Amino acid sequence: MRSRVGSTGDLEDTARRAWRRTAWIAAAGVVVGAIVGVAVGGLGSDADGTTRVLAVIGSALTVGGLGGVASLIAATLALTPAAQDPVRGLDPAGRRTIRRAVFSARPIEPPDSELAHRAVDWARGTSIALPIALGQFLLLYAVIAGTQLPSLLHGNDWYPGFARVFLVVILVVAVVMTAFMRHRIRNVRRYVATARHE
Repeated sequence: MRSRVGSTGDLEDTARRAWRRTAWIAAAGVVVGAIVGVAVGGLGSDADGTTRVLAVIGSALTVGGLGGVASLIAATLALTPAAQDPVRGLDPAGRRTIRRAVFSARPIEPPDSELAHRAVDWARGTSIALPIALGQFLLLYAVIAGTQLPSLLHGNDWYPGFARVFLVVILVVAVVMTAFMRHRIRNVRRYVATARHE
């Protein structure tokens, strides 16, 4: 059966270009953000040195993260059809079957069925799109954390410990979601590798 998505090589090239572009944009954003942080941090004459350093780091994370997220949006839009086209026209039960099989790395039987071919196509696109989604997630969390860093030591008026609690929660969620997404990425790649050998 003919693949419903573009070739894996084309999708991998799109992802590779997106990562290269994003690295440069995020790095430039970090530099611009740090410069802005130095300029704005110098305005608060009552702030101590540590607070100013946190303001610079926070500004760098915020601007660099925003640039990176914006850069990866283009790749997400380009890769979305690879993940959606193979399951288009399937009923919810068929979609669920494909998702469960791919995320558990257990091939659909019989391997020459239409559902099995759709699952392989979906896994190929998803194996490339999921790391991009994880990158966007982590960059977005860098933006959120960056906005809280300047108030880490002294808090704010309505709840002094908010920034500390919020940053701990963000860190825990980021670690848990990263582990979860990496597990899914491994299983999807295992599914694709298994399908190639059949």
